[in-house]
Amino acid sequence: MGGAPPKIGIFIRDFLINVDEASPTEIHKAYKTTFKGVKTLRGRPYRLGTYRSHVVYIRALARAGLVGRTGRTEEPSNPVGDPIRDDLEPRVYFRLTSKGRRAPDMVWLHPLRLWYSPYDWERAPYVDYIKEGV
Repeated sequence: MGGAPPKIGIFIRDFLINVDEASPTEIHKAYKTTFKGVKTLRGRPYRLGTYRSHVVYIRALARAGLVGRTGRTEEPSNPVGDPIRDDLEPRVYFRLTSKGRRAPDMVWLHPLRLWYSPYDWERAPYVDYIKEGV
C-alpha cells in the first residue's frame, strides 16, 4: 500500500457522509484500521494520530458548525469493578451539518487554525465562511 492517508478532517467528513452518524471512538478505529500498514516513501509507517487528536478535531469541527451532536448517547462499556474507568463519560454521536456538507476542503483541512493558532488567520479565505454561518 502506498500514498499518504488523508488528513484527519477530510477522513472525518468522508466517514460521516458514508455512515450518517458516528462517535469519535468509531471514527478513530476506522481511521486506524483503514490506514494501518501504510508506509511513507522511506518505508516507515505513518503516524496516524491518537484518539485524543481525533477528539480535538471533532470538537473544533463542532465549534465551527461543521458537525453536530445527534442527541444519541451510549453508556461506555466498563468492566465491572474496574476503578480506573468508573468515571467514563457517555459516548456521544455526531453527524454532518448542512454547513459541513457545503464546506470547502480548506475548512476541513485546517479547523484547528481557527482556534489555536497564534497567527493572524483573519485574512484566510475560509474564516469568513465559518463566521458567516453559511
